[in-house]
This record gives sequence, C-alpha cells and structure tokens, in this order.
Amino acid sequence: QSGRDLLHCRCYDEHYLVSLILNTNTMAIFFTRDNFVLAFPLLAVCSTYAFFKFIPLQYGLPVLGVIALTLKARNKIIESRSTDEHIDKTIVQDLVSDEDALIAKQNEKAQKKLRKSEQKLRERLKAERRNTANKKKEAADEDDDGEIITAFAKGARGKKGR
Repeated sequence: QSGRDLLHCRCYDEHYLVSLILNTNTMAIFFTRDNFVLAFPLLAVCSTYAFFKFIPLQYGLPVLGVIALTLKARNKIIESRSTDEHIDKTIVQDLVSDEDALIAKQNEKAQKKLRKSEQKLRERLKAERRNTANKKKEAADEDDDGEIITAFAKGARGKKGR
C-alpha cells in the first residue's frame, strides 16, 4: 500500500510541477513570442553547435539526412494530395464543360430558329405592306379612271344642260 501511495504522490507532484511550468500566468513574462523571435538565432546556433559537438559525425549526418528526407517526402505527399484535388476539379470541370457545350449548342440552335422566325415575320410584314400599297395604288388608279369617265360623262351632259 505504501508503494501505491508513494507513486500516487509522485504523480501528483509531477503534475503539479508541470502545471507550474506551463502556467501561462506566471511564465508569460519570460516566454513571449517577441522574446522567442529575438532569441531564435542564438538558440539555433547553440543547438547546432551542441549537436555536432556531442554527436559524432558518423551518426549525426545520417540522422540529419533522414530528417531531411522525411521532410521532403512529407512535402511531396502534401503536394500530391493538393494536385489530386486539382485533378479532381479539372475532371469535374471537363465533365461540366461538356454539358455546358451541349447546352450552348441547344441555345444557339434555339436562337437561330428565333432569328429565322423573326426574319420570316419581317419578310411577311414587308410583303403585306407592299401588297397594301399596290392595292391602294390600283384602287386609286381605278378610282381615277372611274372619276375621269364620270366627269367626262357628266361634263358632256352638264354643258348641254347649261
């Protein structure tokens, strides 16, 4: 029982210690983003020096190579996923463009039919106008002929009667 209690106390103490370290209220004075940005070059130089000082080159360089290859592979995987989405978008766009092309052809045919019907209607109206104009001329000519004849007939009678 004492072992369990000791383990429980130790876990409690470690948890308390971790919560003290990560507490943002007490450590916000020292660990800020501005301080980190300013200290990053010094941290990078010191970390690189410590790495090459304490780890032999025969082990350190392969580890760095593996890390570099891992990062490169991860970037390629991310890039291939993004191109897969792009390919999927282009396939969908191609399919939609085919449908759009069919719809455009149908619209174009409908517009051609509409233009033809409007043109036929205009031609009919022009023909009707011509016909009505010709009929008026003919009617006017006939009326003129009739008036001339009636005037001639009346004129001869009218002169004799006076």
